[in-house]
Amino acid sequence: MFAENQAIPLFPTFVWMHRLTPEDTTRINHTIRTKLLSLLTPGADKLENFRHQTEQNLHTLNEFQEFNQVLMTAAKGVIDFMQVAEEGIEITSCWANINTKGGVTQPHTHPNNYLGGVYYVDTPENSGSITFEDPRAQPKLISPRVHKSTGENSGYTILNVEPGMLLLFPAWLVHSVKPNPSNQLRISVSFNLMFSAFTEKVSPVQWQGNVPTT
Repeated sequence: MFAENQAIPLFPTFVWMHRLTPEDTTRINHTIRTKLLSLLTPGADKLENFRHQTEQNLHTLNEFQEFNQVLMTAAKGVIDFMQVAEEGIEITSCWANINTKGGVTQPHTHPNNYLGGVYYVDTPENSGSITFEDPRAQPKLISPRVHKSTGENSGYTILNVEPGMLLLFPAWLVHSVKPNPSNQLRISVSFNLMFSAFTEKVSPVQWQGNVPTT
């Protein structure tokens, strides 16, 4: 009947995953974990339903310089993949999320940046996941019953993560994290990246006026 039959993915939304080697994971995570725990208020790690967010300047600290190199290498790969012509991208902010038992991260985006992302330091048992919501509005207009929930028919996708995993995604993509069910700390590092010359080259309108001149 059909000479050809295929499902054509239109306007895909990408999440780029990078997994560090075990050796790099152990070394980098030890350095990051040690620094982050030193920033916690004494006793804060024993509180329940607690989510500690550090200042957003972690990328300026000496302990994060190796991580910065890893992140920028991954970011440049994403820029190449997307065929973006802008020259230069930089870390605009970087902070840690430290969740005790019950700690949760509500749905949110990272405004005024091109890429957002997260790197995982510690993911206790049953706490290693992140949820991404379908950014399209129209599919929500009708939601039929399905035989099985899949990435093609669901309004969200849950990705399982683990220490040493680095995710980058469009900064506008809504994401969240469920409550930490463990008595151990869940530690991740979030970040934003933006084009270095954004205010000079991207913000101005991208069209030319046609007012006659003499």
